[in-house]
Amino acid sequence: MFHSRWIMLAAAGCVACASASAQEWKMAQVKLPSELKHPIIACTGEELACLRAAYSGSGPAHDVVAAMIAQADAAMNKPLLFPPRGGQHNQWYQCDTCQIALKTIDDTHHQCPQCKKVYSGEPYDDVLFSRTHHANIRAAYAAAWAYAVTGKAEYARLAADVLCGYAQRYGQYAYHNAARTPGNAPGGGRLFEQTLDEAYFVAFDIAPAADLVWDALSAEQRQAIREGLLLPMLVNVDRHQAGKGNWQTFHNAAMLWGGAVLNDASWVNKALSDPDNGFGLQMKVSVSSDGMWYENSWAYHFYTLSGLVNMAEGARRLGADLWSHPNFKKMFTLPARYTMPDGSLPRFGDDPGCQATIAPGLMECAYHAYRDSTIAMLLPSRPIWETVLLGRDANAPLPKPTTAASEVFRGAGHAVLRAQGSSGLAAVITFGPYGGFHGHFDKLSFVLFGQGRELGVDPGRAYSQAYRLPIHTGWYKATVAHNTVLVDGNSQEPAEGKLEFFAANADYAAVTASLALPAAHASRFTKSDPGVFRRTLCLTGSYALVFDVLETSQPQRFDWIYHNRARGVRCAQAQKPRPLDDRFSGREYINNVLGGEAAGPITVEFDDPNGLTRVMVAEGEAAEVRTGDGVGASVVDRVPLTIVTRRGEQVTFAAVIEPLAGGAKGRVKSVAARREGDDHVVTVASDAGEDTYTISPASVTITRDHKTLLSSE
Repeated sequence: MFHSRWIMLAAAGCVACASASAQEWKMAQVKLPSELKHPIIACTGEELACLRAAYSGSGPAHDVVAAMIAQADAAMNKPLLFPPRGGQHNQWYQCDTCQIALKTIDDTHHQCPQCKKVYSGEPYDDVLFSRTHHANIRAAYAAAWAYAVTGKAEYARLAADVLCGYAQRYGQYAYHNAARTPGNAPGGGRLFEQTLDEAYFVAFDIAPAADLVWDALSAEQRQAIREGLLLPMLVNVDRHQAGKGNWQTFHNAAMLWGGAVLNDASWVNKALSDPDNGFGLQMKVSVSSDGMWYENSWAYHFYTLSGLVNMAEGARRLGADLWSHPNFKKMFTLPARYTMPDGSLPRFGDDPGCQATIAPGLMECAYHAYRDSTIAMLLPSRPIWETVLLGRDANAPLPKPTTAASEVFRGAGHAVLRAQGSSGLAAVITFGPYGGFHGHFDKLSFVLFGQGRELGVDPGRAYSQAYRLPIHTGWYKATVAHNTVLVDGNSQEPAEGKLEFFAANADYAAVTASLALPAAHASRFTKSDPGVFRRTLCLTGSYALVFDVLETSQPQRFDWIYHNRARGVRCAQAQKPRPLDDRFSGREYINNVLGGEAAGPITVEFDDPNGLTRVMVAEGEAAEVRTGDGVGASVVDRVPLTIVTRRGEQVTFAAVIEPLAGGAKGRVKSVAARREGDDHVVTVASDAGEDTYTISPASVTITRDHKTLLSSE
């Protein structure tokens, strides 16, 4: 046995009972023995035995372990090169003019693929240095595992060469940060430009590699790695105490893994129990009641989850149970409940797009802890490293998951709508808290999926991580890039909407959410009536209905914006160039703008080889309509859009979005809206009959031919 007899806890059991609330959950202090037998945290004896058994056998499990050893072999056949300085953030590897990722010509020349300008020197070369550092450290990690599995000393020597090489250089590399600002403020590093990155590589590569080869190292090598690399990296990380946020998650992971290898329980307990930064604090303040990471971006949910799993598995091997935290399990079961018909997750916040199956290694660890059927559906069909390490038989049958249904997530602030039917429609609307640095000004925006593909698009963030460039704040983060309403040409401010109504059955779903108009616009309103934006989104088997009410105390301009993935867009009323005026925030990123006046109903068609998507907007207040295309994954990825503009104190938009398979004819004939007392009534005429939507702030009733299809009753 590797660990269980070495670890003692200061109290019986390391946490409160699994049924305890997040507020009640407590972590007891972990104690380490005076002398360690390594590996202490990288794996248990049973786990290492699983790897060795797989490698000595045949089949897919053997291939997984063999692939890791092949990585070590490949690294041993290459010269080990250390860059002259630390690495830099990928956000610098972009053309300042074209706002697009650079292409590497060689180590010192980096070209914009659009304007052909060549960049050289710092920070562009340093981005490649970062990649070299990464490759070196990963080589040490692979070699350490190869040594643990095979016992061959040459693998331990390679890992030692990398670790000792960086131990010699870490203190010599200049301190720097991602913003390239002078000084020694917390948050930067020497090997990498952020404590976030330095912590990541300690927790995921450096500490595991050191742990796996520790007993094969000389006393001098251990001293060098301890004093020259692990300890100074932990000290640097701990200078930046970030509290709530994904950075602190990785800081904690580094302290737990590094502390275990150094046999210093103070680092371990700081990671677990620090009242202002530890794991318990992170679970309490950074995870919603539904299990969504507070930044409301799936990319950052999974990114942070990787750090949390790294902590939980390391702690498990030290005898501490983090898996029992009541908020933790929700973070794994949640993605399956959001999964769209094409397998993707809604691209909210700074997310380049991902699927619930994007992190099979995390799900293997979670399934090992929970044995939950919802997590089982996210496991890989063939074994991966974690499958073999944790001893799961990939051929054994798994429990069947439940079918996803419409659902509202109040903590995260999302409603997922699904409806049975040949179109396979699903939609998600966002009304929840602002996600901070990685959140967007997108309240009451929605995404739409149908006919097996993405239709209504949220752009997420640029694949090239353009955080420092104007396009990030001017487009990706801005309201104009989302399927919502722009008020007086301005982006929203950080805000949180309010859920007013939700109801669903197998065939229909409806949600209403509201938003007090942002302060930038409310300055024109009376203090007692700042204005409100109320959106109702309804889903049927063949179309989506979007109904918006905007009420203010003074006339305003309202731009209803919808982005749809397609090859092109057309509208009979938008035939002439009609540029957007200077007050329209984000106009510089919209190309090919055509427009015109629209006195009656509006039909916009998004044409694509996979099928047509029709948007029909009911007649209402006098309107302008425009078509054009905006930015998708990059400035060269164009997504068609339409903008319907109305002005007034009380404005409504009623729009039906109907996706059609290739060659199919539309079934919706018309859409109309009227006011009846305090209610709004929308009628949608189609081949199937006339659907009537009676909408008030707190209820939605759907009828067809006087038969109730959905109601709050």
